[in-house]
Amino acid sequence: MDNLRSGMRHVRRSHIGVFQMKVSLILCSKNGGERLETCLNHIVELDAPDDMQVILVDNGSTDGFSYSLMTKFAELCRWDCQVLQTFIPGNAAGRNVGLERADGDICLFIDDDCYVDKRFVYEWIKVFRSSGVGFGSGRILRYTEHQSDLGCVEYQYQKLLGSNYVPRGFIQGSNMAFRRECLTAAGPFDRRFGSGTAFAGEEWDLALRAGFRGWKGGYFPGPVVAHDHRRGKGETRRRLLFYDYGGGAVYAKHIFGERGALVTSRFIREFLVIGKNPLRVASFLRGFFAFFFISAPKS
Repeated sequence: MDNLRSGMRHVRRSHIGVFQMKVSLILCSKNGGERLETCLNHIVELDAPDDMQVILVDNGSTDGFSYSLMTKFAELCRWDCQVLQTFIPGNAAGRNVGLERADGDICLFIDDDCYVDKRFVYEWIKVFRSSGVGFGSGRILRYTEHQSDLGCVEYQYQKLLGSNYVPRGFIQGSNMAFRRECLTAAGPFDRRFGSGTAFAGEEWDLALRAGFRGWKGGYFPGPVVAHDHRRGKGETRRRLLFYDYGGGAVYAKHIFGERGALVTSRFIREFLVIGKNPLRVASFLRGFFAFFFISAPKS
């Protein structure tokens, strides 16, 4: 907390009104601990517009530390900062709580184990100023070279989607952004998905819905975070199976929807790709069938 307080004293004046786009930065955390503190220390150091909005959502922390850390950050923050709470499980639920209060033209999302580069906000503003995309994902680096690259996207070239279908893994919740109009068209995050629920994939589900409504997306290397996930090889294997399980569930949600034929063809294609790994295939199919036994959340 001393580092956080010290960083708050060194206020950097940002370039007011240069881009004329208001940004809402949304961060959800449950029992984030020391990595949450490091994450907030990096937010302190951001070069960002003075009218940026910061929204911190506590997803029912029980560690006696994370929620109080957020409230202390808000007291010292040089930007408009709100701290909210939800006890509905899952990252998607927390992000929806944040979106209810967000008033930015652009909504940025990071995770509590991700540390933003100083130019993170302005790089995202540049993306939306220079392209017609409605959503995008940024570069996600391994925090140390010893960590797994699962959940990281480190290549340095831009990639724009050429159709309204968003491949699985293209959008990463650790570093993603949406235009306000895109979110309005696509609807909120589905609370059945995301960390803290049975299924991964809340960001993919939302991006799919955005794409189906005509919004284009892309990957942009300019906005950078370092992902301190601390996963070793054993945990990486388990995490990959969790992603496959969630991927199967997202396919199940959309396979009978408005673009069912397209989703079915992609489902078959991905099934064939992972078919050489029996564990991945089993997890993928379990997730697909399990989705039909999960009730849609009440609003």
